[in-house]
Amino acid sequence: MEKQSYKNTLLIVIGNLILLLAVFSITAFAQGKTAPAASEEGKALYDDKCAHCHGIEGAGDGSAAENLLPRPRDFTRGLYKIRSTESGQLPTDQDLFDIISNGMPGSSMPAWSEILSEGEQWQLVAHIKAFYDGFEGASPRLIDVSGKVPYSEESIAQGKEFYTNLGCVDCHGVIGRGDGTSAPDLADEWGFRSWPANLWEQWNYRGGSTTEDIFKRFIGGIAGSPMPSFISSFRLGLTDEESARMNDLELKMDGDGLSDTEEEEYAALEEKLFMFEDIMLNVEEGVELTPEEQTKLDTALEPILEKSWHLANYVKSLGPEERPPAAVGDKVLRSQYRAEGLPGMNDEAWNEIQEVSYFPLVGQIVIDPRQFNPSIDSVTAKSFYNDNEIVFLFTWDDRTKTLPQTDDETGETVEDALAIQFPVKISEGPTDPKPYFIYGDSRPVYLWSWKVAEPSTVIEMNAKGIGTATVQADQAPIQAEGVYKDGQYQLWIKRSLTTEDRNDVQFAPGVFIPIAFSAWDGSNGDVKTKRAISTWYTFVLDPVPSNKRFVYPPLVALISVGLLFGLRSSVRRRQNT
Repeated sequence: MEKQSYKNTLLIVIGNLILLLAVFSITAFAQGKTAPAASEEGKALYDDKCAHCHGIEGAGDGSAAENLLPRPRDFTRGLYKIRSTESGQLPTDQDLFDIISNGMPGSSMPAWSEILSEGEQWQLVAHIKAFYDGFEGASPRLIDVSGKVPYSEESIAQGKEFYTNLGCVDCHGVIGRGDGTSAPDLADEWGFRSWPANLWEQWNYRGGSTTEDIFKRFIGGIAGSPMPSFISSFRLGLTDEESARMNDLELKMDGDGLSDTEEEEYAALEEKLFMFEDIMLNVEEGVELTPEEQTKLDTALEPILEKSWHLANYVKSLGPEERPPAAVGDKVLRSQYRAEGLPGMNDEAWNEIQEVSYFPLVGQIVIDPRQFNPSIDSVTAKSFYNDNEIVFLFTWDDRTKTLPQTDDETGETVEDALAIQFPVKISEGPTDPKPYFIYGDSRPVYLWSWKVAEPSTVIEMNAKGIGTATVQADQAPIQAEGVYKDGQYQLWIKRSLTTEDRNDVQFAPGVFIPIAFSAWDGSNGDVKTKRAISTWYTFVLDPVPSNKRFVYPPLVALISVGLLFGLRSSVRRRQNT
């Protein structure tokens, strides 16, 4: 009997141990790996690789910080934008490792995975945590993604409706290009400008672009930025109908006032809100909830989490996950031949070109004034031509439409603008030297200069170096139309293939012609050489289709028929002999 009791006790102990190990394993898997203890090696790595931006003491005040936007993270505050944890929580060690490893796309924070070993990255995590005492003993709560709503057209439609109703449009714009009415005035907790994300550029999503990643941004918020936790957008504990009723009562309260019955109704709704505020306060302070409180909270959060998944599915639907390939190789811009007239800006013919040519832009940092934080990162283009003319449709994203105005810091006149650049003389071979890609050198360049103040005008210019651009005395008759809508410019330009001016570029079928771009965003302080630029790319006018393509098939058919008749006659002669 004692043996049996001992055996049962042993089994229970072993079972509990296995259960504890299982729970620990699940928690470790959810949280990811943990950082080692801080070390001198980690400090040396940080001082060498990170301190230039984040500062020796981790306060985000390194020697390069002044030129960076967004500013480097201040590790001493314990505010981290990209986390897998709930609002108000610290990131997990795995979160910190992932940011170090993958970088922050669209910012100056590079991915260190190809430079540092995994062990060195974990040493950096440990050192970064040492800047903030709150990490000691912290056990941040992870965002639960188990209730994922499948991606579907129905879910996307619901998410689109929530996107509008919840005020996402105020910052991110009507269709999500970061051009909302509030966008120019947003700032982070440090007082620095904070632009809302362009939701069409998923390759720039910090922290990942999966539906789960997007959902985590909604639920956890982006600490230190104007992006709140999505939960705070709702009156937690109230149904949609109750929330709408409370809004109506508040409007009436500010106007004619409430009746006694309405005051009682409002007080009941307010009491319900306060109860859930107390529950959430307990959650944030780590106070264990009673089973009843937990049930109430889960029930109240369920519709909010579901809406967040729908919204995540809508955002996921907006644009491609990967950055489009640059316009080189088989992606080079090809101007397509049309025998009839060329299309206008809004002509459906542009939809015939399925693949848009993509030209990446970077900040001009060669000469003062430099642009270390360009806001325009690409231009796309399509083109047609006929026997006499060529037409282009250029497109680029810009969060604001900026007409000419005086910059408060520099006193310069800034405005949105685009310049399209070609060499005056086309190189005969691919290895022949081209002019310097920033406005030429001793080899001149030909420019089309467009500014938002005159949307239907393109000025022809020539340049032989930075700062030497001059307007041509004789302007060719160039047609142009520029339009701004929903955070995006479109510029339509049409010109004759050839001109009599030897300072103009001449377009001819089958010739690969270099092309480059400069873009100015006035709201970003762009002026003169402070702008976004591209290197040289090329485009080509596809050869004119030959009329022989209509002659050869019938001719081949006739020859084939003739050969068949000849063969049959030959066979008959042989049979007769």
